[in-house]
Amino acid sequence: MLFLAACNVPAQWQKPDVERAALDSDLLQCRHAGQQQSLRAYASQLNFPFNSPPFWAGSWQPSRDRWNRSVEADREFAEGRFTADCMRDKGYQRTSPRASGSL
Repeated sequence: MLFLAACNVPAQWQKPDVERAALDSDLLQCRHAGQQQSLRAYASQLNFPFNSPPFWAGSWQPSRDRWNRSVEADREFAEGRFTADCMRDKGYQRTSPRASGSL
């Protein structure tokens, strides 16, 4: 179980001569920007207008649930990409936890 937990440790962002408070602020801004961009990118696929019975009758519930999970997974992946792009644009580099010696 500990092995699986160690595999899930997220990578860290680094930039020379940047204090932790500045890094946290930049990461928060980039996460917000990434979330906004991903919501715009997937707005046409989010099914909020189609939650009514004409589109998803009771027998269609499993299909609707699969669609929701698929779109949400794709949107979350895009959010991570947009966040990473933003951090790279700010001059940060991603490092693995093992490379930085945190394990």
